[in-house]
Amino acid sequence: MREKGRSMVEMLGVLAIIGILSVGAVSGYSKAMMKYKLNRQTEQIGSILDYVTLYNDELDRENFTSLSLVQLFQKIGAIPQEMIKPEHPGYIYDIFDNQIGIYHNIEDTPIRPQYFGLTIYIDKNAADICLNLFQMAKLRSSMLWVTQFGKSTEDGNAQGNRVYGDNYCTRTSSYCLKNLTLSQMHDLCSYCSDSTDTCRFMFLWNYKTGG
Repeated sequence: MREKGRSMVEMLGVLAIIGILSVGAVSGYSKAMMKYKLNRQTEQIGSILDYVTLYNDELDRENFTSLSLVQLFQKIGAIPQEMIKPEHPGYIYDIFDNQIGIYHNIEDTPIRPQYFGLTIYIDKNAADICLNLFQMAKLRSSMLWVTQFGKSTEDGNAQGNRVYGDNYCTRTSSYCLKNLTLSQMHDLCSYCSDSTDTCRFMFLWNYKTGG
């Protein structure tokens, strides 16, 4: 006896099931890839911050006019090779291809100590990346001066929030890195939630004292 073929309704049902499973697979892959990139970003930027702690004395002795800061950090082995783009020698780039600037302030006053800084310019996934960076900063609160997450305004100024490291956190400080809760991190990261904003996260540290 010959078997009858599938009806159109049955075929449409099978296709619908396949479609649902495909969407679930794509969603699962996207989440896994995002988690991988966040972990890799933690390794990349974390290695730079940790090297700074180890090489404070060497940084203090360097002639900053003879080398770009990216070259200087390359010299002491602080920058993973994968973050370097020869065509853009003045910047480095994380796993998300966010541009990162390295700079230092030469003032040395009680209010504004001499420091180095990293600025990460975030184009996409700002909230997830911001949360990851705050978690990274909290683990290093003893060596950081301050972090700031915010956005650039139309007049070129920056708006954002500041969270202070251990040696700079006072009773008048709104937030201290070592005490930040996950809920507070989410609130701080919502400051720059509009996809049209130019968002940036800044790590600043006093390179002479390590924090």
